Amino acid sequence: MTTAMGGTVMRTSHPHRVFGAPLLCAGLLVALFSTISTRPVSAIERDVRDRDAPDGKDALDEEAKRTARAAPKVAATDPGSRRAALPAGYETAEMIAAIVGKQVVTLSQLRRALGQQQASAQLVPTDAGRPRDLRALLRQTLESLVEGELVLAAARDLGLTVDDSEVEKMIDQQKRRNGWDDEDLTEAALALGFPSLPAYREHVRSEQLKVKMLRVKLGSRLSVTDEDVARTIELEHCKGTCETEVHAKHILIRVPPTAPPPLVNQLRKKAWKVHDECVADPELFGEIADEVSDDMGTTEGELGWMKRWALEPSFARELWSMKVGEISGVIQTPFGFHIIQKLGVRKAPVKDKRLLNQVVRARLSEEQFARLYTSWIAELKANNHVELRL
Repeated sequence: MTTAMGGTVMRTSHPHRVFGAPLLCAGLLVALFSTISTRPVSAIERDVRDRDAPDGKDALDEEAKRTARAAPKVAATDPGSRRAALPAGYETAEMIAAIVGKQVVTLSQLRRALGQQQASAQLVPTDAGRPRDLRALLRQTLESLVEGELVLAAARDLGLTVDDSEVEKMIDQQKRRNGWDDEDLTEAALALGFPSLPAYREHVRSEQLKVKMLRVKLGSRLSVTDEDVARTIELEHCKGTCETEVHAKHILIRVPPTAPPPLVNQLRKKAWKVHDECVADPELFGEIADEVSDDMGTTEGELGWMKRWALEPSFARELWSMKVGEISGVIQTPFGFHIIQKLGVRKAPVKDKRLLNQVVRARLSEEQFARLYTSWIAELKANNHVELRL
């Protein structure tokens, strides 16, 4: 994993680990200030996509349609209608998943978002859990898309824009990072579900506009004081002499970066099946990990003792929230789906107090940012028309 805002990040053999200098709001902002990093779809992935896409696409469509059919049907022109008419300039060409102010979210947008590997299209990834039920997953993803549309509308209201040079700069960075030429970029964009490369460029523009808006609206409101850091270190880190380490195992079901939605859904189902096997007999977790885990850097899923700052943020948040002996549900990171078994917690001596200070400040900033974002989104929803049709 690499960041887009400075700080050296090292790749390791473990896909849950990210080492390097902590950034401000390390977890949220690493995801927030990055766009989708993908690679051209491989021949194997293309075969799987072509083989499974029709059935998987139908499953998503049918689930969405069943959910929509279950909703109360009222005419949009009725005075007491609970379903708003389409915004001006729109006509129904495909199924509408949601109306957000003057914009709509279509079923094709929802299907594409289901296949994205950057926190499943969450703008601020506060929840890494992935539901077992497809309908619940559709709803979770749709909520994330609605939040994105609300942020974009707020950005437009302020007159914020992203010009072509900014889009090209981001695209060029992606090409250099992945070693792509224009043909590779086009192939990756199509694999992600975008109808064309220009459509993907507009997606990049929208993502950059969201980032600009969050910087303007929330960045200036972040305020973690030295006193906040000192108080946390005193209460949670033995007055600066110790830090928490957690012992765990995990199973990774890797999701290719350009996996189409049907394949992502198939792998999510596989992860939940593996989860159920682990819960049925926790003593066999290591044996199951050796059989099915895609993390080739571990034996029996063994991760050893780990510090929070060395882990992928979504993985760390889940692990630190668990009880010893607990097995997590299925969570998603940019690497794929994980099942975690927490084995122990201990206090270890602090070797670098300056690093501890940075880590604590980053965590407090991340938590504060999430609270500010949640509060702001609730305000936007209250002040704008939002209608979910699934």
